[in-house]
Amino acid sequence: MTTVERLPALQYQKFGNTDMMVSRVCGGTMMWGTLNKEEKMAFEQLDALLDLGVNFIDTAEMYPVPFEGGRVTEKWIGTWLSKSLKEGKVQREKFYIASKANPSNRGGPDLPGRKKPYGFDAAALMASCKASIERMKCKYIDLYYLHWPSRNVPVFGCSSFYPDKNRPVPSFDKGEAETFEAQVLAVKALLDEGLIKYWALSNENNYGVTMFILTCDKLGVARPVCVQNDYSLNNRTFDEDCWEACHRFGLVSCHYGILGGGVLTGKYLRDSPYAKKDKDLSECRHHARPDFQPRYVYPMSMKAAERYAKLAEKYGLTPTELALAWANQQPHAGAVIIGTTTKRQVEECVGACKISALPKELLAEIDAVHEEFRNPNQFFVNKDLVSKAPWAEAAEAASQ
Repeated sequence: MTTVERLPALQYQKFGNTDMMVSRVCGGTMMWGTLNKEEKMAFEQLDALLDLGVNFIDTAEMYPVPFEGGRVTEKWIGTWLSKSLKEGKVQREKFYIASKANPSNRGGPDLPGRKKPYGFDAAALMASCKASIERMKCKYIDLYYLHWPSRNVPVFGCSSFYPDKNRPVPSFDKGEAETFEAQVLAVKALLDEGLIKYWALSNENNYGVTMFILTCDKLGVARPVCVQNDYSLNNRTFDEDCWEACHRFGLVSCHYGILGGGVLTGKYLRDSPYAKKDKDLSECRHHARPDFQPRYVYPMSMKAAERYAKLAEKYGLTPTELALAWANQQPHAGAVIIGTTTKRQVEECVGACKISALPKELLAEIDAVHEEFRNPNQFFVNKDLVSKAPWAEAAEAASQ
């Protein structure tokens, strides 16, 4: 059988159309403050990332999640960054920080005389950006995302378009040209003040990317450089409804959710050898907080994860290595975000991104599983039905 080649060190590459030379791994921080209750846990992971060559981290004003008020994760990063800069462990110009503002203004500052949410108006975006910089003590943000669209489009689990439906957060507009212009000009103000180096989009689709690009060109504003969407072996909707626009306009990806909320590590499978490597499963996200992002543990997602785990083992990989290596070698990948809560997880995830290329035979088998289990952590029409998937039990009973 074809063996998998592993590189001796982490690789770096120019991040799309920027001058950022980033590691292929971007350190995710989403649960630092919830599942990681202590600041020292975040510091241990940041130190491990740095020691392993990672020079790129991702956060947001609303982190940690599940949402408890936001801001904490950025504050922890700021404490660590100040200390690391003082000790000479980090060179700010070579350490790249991404953060995000969201239109619901979760974790964002209060504006005098106004009531949240504000959407992405100029004052709110400026206040959010300045607050993030102050918390992280970083002088500027290298890559600043609009966390999700403000228009009436589904987000977070629905892969079909319905205006004003299947949206768990408020919408503020209907995607009119004047709204895109206002948001682009709000971003321009951040660029003009030197608060951010580059900007990007998250949880977007072909329409949003195209409208932002055309608006930027019309107004003479720097284009967004990247899209960060939910993307994994269990969710390739980016390839269907965003990659073409990114490809045509020269944007790269830096996706989250590569491990499918931890499901693609294999640890949630029955009698799994990958469980309890770091902590008891009762402390892991889908058992500790089953109401948070349940799409990752839909019945068909679990069945697909079992198939991918078997494929990984067939080629001498862990399920984590398979999921990350596959995502990292996608042609649109500028980097991949790893979400960790322990130092050991950091080491395994960074190690997975040192796999140079998966064999063609393995890629073909991955695609065969995908054809059978199409984006199983997404729903098209009926979320409740997909969360129960009665057809899965019927098919299993019929096969016995």
